[in-house]
Amino acid sequence: MATQQSDELVHALVLREMKDGIRRDGLWAQAMSKSEMDSNKATARYIELRVQSMKDELRQKMVKQIKGAFSKEGSLDLVSMKPKKK
Repeated sequence: MATQQSDELVHALVLREMKDGIRRDGLWAQAMSKSEMDSNKATARYIELRVQSMKDELRQKMVKQIKGAFSKEGSLDLVSMKPKKK
């Protein structure tokens, strides 16, 4: 569940990549094919695709870290992770 703030940040990162001349050719090809080869439409579609790919990459990294925590510890102590009562 992305918040508005995190969603805005990911979009900003995509724009920064684009300004720096970084473009994923595979995503660009998908965007062009879905946009009838119109580069203006393709740019908008590319942003959507790249935002989603960044979110997917982040999710995969988080899952990998969680799995690593389980394997290092043998098992994760979920009891100690409960929020403290006030």
